[in-house]
Amino acid sequence: MSNTPPVNGVEFAFYHSLVDDDPSHAAPALEALGRVAASWSRMEHHLDALIIQINKPVHSESLYAEHPVSFSKKIDVLKSWFNRYPPLASYREDMRYLTSRLKFISKENGSKVVLNRNILLHSIPASFDGTRREIVLHHMMFLPDGNIRSRHITITLEQLAAYAGIVQMCNQYLSYITRELFTREGYEKIQKRE
Repeated sequence: MSNTPPVNGVEFAFYHSLVDDDPSHAAPALEALGRVAASWSRMEHHLDALIIQINKPVHSESLYAEHPVSFSKKIDVLKSWFNRYPPLASYREDMRYLTSRLKFISKENGSKVVLNRNILLHSIPASFDGTRREIVLHHMMFLPDGNIRSRHITITLEQLAAYAGIVQMCNQYLSYITRELFTREGYEKIQKRE
């Protein structure tokens, strides 16, 4: 192996990270990260199911869109349907509130480091300090100029628990809508065309 320094001074955490640590030491951190990932996965699947339920050309050819892949596009498709499709009008304000919260917790705000989905789910858990209850995440971004921006972000177990709680709350809020729409009567309501 060469002793050549990393490109642009970037330190990679590819060769040793928290997942390589002693499981008894790493468990609290990996459990906290796992709870965030699991709660986000459930909520995103919930959104997908709702989009599949309402986003049909037979309901509205003008609103129908191919099923989105990115999270921000999923939010955009939902907002479009709930803002413009008359059978969903009674849920409009609830969906606006929910989507604004989801956008807030899913994106990074400029150069400030905030807890967001991209950082939490797409970083390398580099290390854990059990005494301070802090996890260091190694996060990389690929820049338009072809370079890599690398940074280490320190978060606490309490911050991770709070973030997972917010995602769980969003899922529960979403469930108030889907419990009505994922019924025979709810689907018949949606089928009332424009």
